[in-house]
Amino acid sequence: ARHNMQVAYSGAGLWLSDGATNVMPIGDRATVHRAWRLHVSHIRHSLVNGFYQGWDLNPAQLPTRYAAVYSFFLEGLGTATERLRNFMQKAGQATLVGDVFDDAATGQGLLNYFLRALNCGAITESEALSTGLTLDELRSRSFVKILRGRRATAAGR
Repeated sequence: ARHNMQVAYSGAGLWLSDGATNVMPIGDRATVHRAWRLHVSHIRHSLVNGFYQGWDLNPAQLPTRYAAVYSFFLEGLGTATERLRNFMQKAGQATLVGDVFDDAATGQGLLNYFLRALNCGAITESEALSTGLTLDELRSRSFVKILRGRRATAAGR
């Protein structure tokens, strides 16, 4: 059902939200830690499946929300940076980094990864700029516009 919802509303400009973890981190240490582990697991599952918003029902869930979201973006930062930098150096041609093939469709996904990581505070602007993109290119939010701009600049030389 969640994936059907994503397909149905793709391109509509809506930010979909995943559900809440209803097991609260309240009680003794073991109960709190068990609830936190479950909460992190739910958040990471949501992120992997393209849901970048969720509901927290208790203030004690906020530490695990931040930890899960930040770790999700930071764990993939090195690989995503290398892939996007390599892709931009090839001016949008299909590339192979290790065993991962990237094409133009992937470029927007990589750009979105950095935009979301910046938006939530998981990475800094300087970390995002290490991809080889400029701040204006990042702010354009469009991989197609970035490629067009770079190609126009290259043609004008």
